Amino acid sequence: MENYRLMLVDDEPWALAGIEEIIDWTQEGFSVVARCECAAEAIAQAGRVCPDAVITDIRMPDMTGIELVQRLRKKLPDVQCVVVSAYSDFEVAREAIRLSAVHYLLKPLAASDVREAAKMLRDKLGQIDRPKQPLSQAMAIDPEHPVFPDAPGGTDCYLVLSETDFRLPARENGWCQPVLIGGLMGFLTDYYPADLPEGCGLSMPGQPGEWLLRTARASLVGGVVFVQDTGRGQLSVAEIQLYLIENMRNEITLKDLAAHFFVTETYLCDRFKKQTGESIMSFLRRIRMHRAQNLLMASRLSLREVAYQCGYSDYSYFGRQFKAEVGITPDLFRKEKRYTAY
Repeated sequence: MENYRLMLVDDEPWALAGIEEIIDWTQEGFSVVARCECAAEAIAQAGRVCPDAVITDIRMPDMTGIELVQRLRKKLPDVQCVVVSAYSDFEVAREAIRLSAVHYLLKPLAASDVREAAKMLRDKLGQIDRPKQPLSQAMAIDPEHPVFPDAPGGTDCYLVLSETDFRLPARENGWCQPVLIGGLMGFLTDYYPADLPEGCGLSMPGQPGEWLLRTARASLVGGVVFVQDTGRGQLSVAEIQLYLIENMRNEITLKDLAAHFFVTETYLCDRFKKQTGESIMSFLRRIRMHRAQNLLMASRLSLREVAYQCGYSDYSYFGRQFKAEVGITPDLFRKEKRYTAY
C-alpha cells in the first residue's frame, strides 16, 4: 500500500489530536506530515510538505475550510480534501463537496466514518498519475561518515535536504535517489532541481560525499539557494554565501571577509551584488533572521540564546532587526508561530 502524506487542520488542539488518534493512519496508508491550528499555517506548511491529502475543519478564525481548500488547490492541484463540520454547517459541507472535496465528516467523529473517508481519499489518490518516490527505496546515509552512491556516468550531483517529508519533481531520464541522513529526508540527483519545494536546502554541485552534505545543510540553515556562479577563474560568490552561513554566529566585517578571500573590499562587494542582487550585509541579515525564526519555532532556547546563535551579542539590537525584517518582536513571533517547522 502506498504511503500518502496527510495534513490535519483544526483550530482546536484537542480536536486536532482526536483526528490523528481516532484511527491508525499508517494502517490506512497515510503518514501525518503536518498538524496545523489555523488555515494560514496550513498554507505555509503545504509549501514545505506537499501533502497528498488534507482533512480540515470548516469553521476557523482566519478563514473557512472552504477557502482553505480553494487556496491549497492553487498550490497543489492534485491535493484531495475532506472537510469536518458540525451538523449546523451541513450546507457548508455540501458546498465543499461541490468544490470536489472527497468527503465530509460530521462532529463528533466516529472511527468508522473516518476510515471510510480514508478509503475514499486513498481510492481518489490512486487514480492520480504521479512520480513514485517511495521512502522504502531511501538509502540510509551516516551523517558522520557520509558515503553516497555514485551517479550513473560519474557526473556531478546535487543533494536536496529537508526536515520534513517532501516530493521532488521528477525529470525524464534523470537519476534521483531518495536518501535518509539522520533526521533529514533528501534526494540525490544528477540534474539541477529547478522546481525546488519550499523549505528545502540545495547543495552546490559536486561528487557525492561530504561536500554535498555540507553545502545542502548550509542551504537549509540559511534558507537560500546558492547562486550558479558565472565566469571562470573569478571569486566564487557561492562560496562566500557558504562562508557567511557557516559563520553567521560570529562577528563578520567586510574587511575580514575580503582578507579571507584575498580580494579587495570593493571587488568583493561589487561581485557579490552583481551575482545576487543584494549586498553582503543584507544577505547576512537575511540568513540570520531566517535562522532566528526557525530557532524560535522549533527550539526551547531563550530569546537571548537565539540572538547569540544568530550572531547578535546585543539582544536589544537583535530585537529591532527582527521586528524590522519580520514585522513583530521575537517573543510575539514565538507565541504566534511556534510549531516544529524544522
